[in-house]
Amino acid sequence: MATTSRREALKMLAAAGGVAAMPAPAAARQVDPVFADYQTASQTDPWTLVVRDAPANGFDSQATLVSGSAPDGLAGTLFRNGPGRFSRQDWRYRHWFDGDGFLQSWTFDAEGLRHRGRFIQTVKWQAEEAAGRFILPALASVPPQPGGLSGPDDMNVANTSVLLLGDELLALWEGGSAWSIDPDTLESQGARRWGGGLDGVPFSAHPKREAGSGIVWNFGQDAMRDRMIIWKVGPDGALLDAGIVEDVPGGMVHDFVITEHSLVFLVGSYRFQQMRLPFLDSFAFDAEAPMLAIAIDKNDWSRRRTWELPPGFLFHFGGAWEEADGTIRLDAALSQDARFAMAGAYDIMRGLAETQTDSQARHMQVTLAPGGRSRIESLGDGFIEFPQIDPRLTGLRRRETWHIAWDVDQPRGATRIERRNLHTGERDAFDHGGSVFVEEPLFIPASPTAPEGEGWILHTALNTHAEQTELHAFNAQHLSDGPVASWRLPYACPFGFHGCWRPG
Repeated sequence: MATTSRREALKMLAAAGGVAAMPAPAAARQVDPVFADYQTASQTDPWTLVVRDAPANGFDSQATLVSGSAPDGLAGTLFRNGPGRFSRQDWRYRHWFDGDGFLQSWTFDAEGLRHRGRFIQTVKWQAEEAAGRFILPALASVPPQPGGLSGPDDMNVANTSVLLLGDELLALWEGGSAWSIDPDTLESQGARRWGGGLDGVPFSAHPKREAGSGIVWNFGQDAMRDRMIIWKVGPDGALLDAGIVEDVPGGMVHDFVITEHSLVFLVGSYRFQQMRLPFLDSFAFDAEAPMLAIAIDKNDWSRRRTWELPPGFLFHFGGAWEEADGTIRLDAALSQDARFAMAGAYDIMRGLAETQTDSQARHMQVTLAPGGRSRIESLGDGFIEFPQIDPRLTGLRRRETWHIAWDVDQPRGATRIERRNLHTGERDAFDHGGSVFVEEPLFIPASPTAPEGEGWILHTALNTHAEQTELHAFNAQHLSDGPVASWRLPYACPFGFHGCWRPG
């Protein structure tokens, strides 16, 4: 378990909260231009369905098989999490990341494919549902007549990702507690309590499950104090260790990777400057600040290696591995700046068309060698996001990454699914065309012992022509052959961010 000093530091962090007791600035009640712009755009542009409010009572329906047939052996549930409530009383959040968490499940069973969607009933959601209006500041928005904040879970929307721990499903956010969910009913069960005074300590949205042991590693960021919280959780959900690592710059860290020996963070140049509300205004892109790569020893969190890289920013990694001499190789969707977080995600909330061009992430391989030497190499042309790997190889040497992709002349979003071999450069892709916009792909192994990459790719998508949400299944090694099966719902769902798979 964690040492006494780590425990005491974590208790202090939880008690203080990221924005503890900070009063929210007043906001005058007037016609909301963001709400008005979105309402106007949504009358004629079906692409705006990606950020339309989900119904208060959620979704529950069978999907219709529109082509192909379900792959043999594909049984289980795909969970997807993302923002689903953006407006109340004719006032709209300013930033895409602010929306209340909306959890979806796609379950393959004897009757076909069943879809469900439910709002995650955080403390914030319950208070605002009862009031009929937004009350609390969000990451990048302050509603009219806001209340103050007393701790990080006050603004917790649990809207980013999901994690299966045994029979428990956790909905994850960036800055507060994981939220416990019944995976069968999607009913919320409250904040996940780890014990030891850790309530409210940030448990971030991209945990990694170690190959072999099943141990789950995660982090949380205390950007204001240049600290990182490290979590080590057993496969059964028992807390094995937690503690604080000092002197990690507050660089809006969203994701990380693990190797056999290390926890690896890229701290981008989008850095904490000064505490403000909304909280995102506390950050600014510093084009003079190098991106830092920090590798922390899994067995001794006081040991680290650091590399300086060119200024940049990222949301998501593919994966990483470590070689015998300590060299770390990783792939990621790297950008030269943070313009999507700073501008594009605001434009989406207004329904503006030119949004995806603000996210110029490219698929890059980063080599971190002993002695502080490093190298960054492009893995291909065009833009990518949401890189995914075979989860059985998390932290281990591997060949392949799957991701969504788009070209410079595609301002509305990604329509293409790609597979890329990191060693040969081989690329395999399928483009759905101009009216089907794709979400994060997820790799599902054909069996626990199948060779790397043998399995299926599942992804959801918005069909703007039909104005309905679809799910597509591909042979992971033959994307260019097109979907082996496609299903469609009788409605459109707001876009999500991240998901996970529970085998049936």
